[in-house]
Amino acid sequence: MSRPAVFLDRDNTLIDDPGFIDDPDQVRLLPGAAQAVRRLRAAGYAVVVASNQSGVARGLITEEQLAAVHQRLRDLLREEGAELDAIYYCPFLDGPEAVVETYRRASEHRKPGCGMLIQAARDLNLELGRSWMIGDRASDIEAGQRAGCRTILVALSHAPADNGTCSPDYRADSLREAANIVEKESTPPTDQPTTSRSGTEPAADADVRSLLTEIRDLLDRQQRARRQEDFSFLRLFGTLTQMLAVVTAIWGFVGMFDTQTMTPAIARFALAGFFQLVTLTTIAIESRH
Repeated sequence: MSRPAVFLDRDNTLIDDPGFIDDPDQVRLLPGAAQAVRRLRAAGYAVVVASNQSGVARGLITEEQLAAVHQRLRDLLREEGAELDAIYYCPFLDGPEAVVETYRRASEHRKPGCGMLIQAARDLNLELGRSWMIGDRASDIEAGQRAGCRTILVALSHAPADNGTCSPDYRADSLREAANIVEKESTPPTDQPTTSRSGTEPAADADVRSLLTEIRDLLDRQQRARRQEDFSFLRLFGTLTQMLAVVTAIWGFVGMFDTQTMTPAIARFALAGFFQLVTLTTIAIESRH
């Protein structure tokens, strides 16, 4: 089953941005960032970083150095009990500033393209229509909109202004505030119906009703199993008593040829009648099940 995600830009959204970071020791989480990630994941969202990293194409950082930076980012988050589901980045750049020829090309993965979000949705089975894109640039917002996500522009005091070039769904002063918006405005990620005056069943009531139904079905199955066991035992017992009744009746019939006395034959017929009575009683009990 697919789930929604919150896509985060990296620099000036999740961590401080001193420039093109090429050293893991330069990674600094922004205040409240780890707490925001924890809350978003607890709310049922995958948390995925989607970051343009043209420093690779510019020759300022290698992909190996970038991997070390991202590992440091994960480590810092884990120290505060937070975890990312994935990190996607685009190392490509089109134009003369891309001095590394291997990475000099246009790419739909580079924001404002939505390629990274689409790729993450395929890899992680995400539902973009219920997802969010949070970033500090117009390109982040446009990428989210192209992917069909709701968007939040994080306007840090030292981040570049968007100059009115984008129209996010919401604006926030920090990732922590953005997490508040996501929690407030999102429908439950499980798609359970919420409480409604129009008669829609609340999610909690639906869960309780489902649990009670499962318990009832389990009890019914157990009762049927017990009845089946009783039926088998009664049938076996009735068969045995019927056989005893027949054998005893034959024994009584043989006793009728005893010329000295008829008493043994009468006693045997009486015993046969008793066995037959037991058989009939067993059948009656069985029929009630």
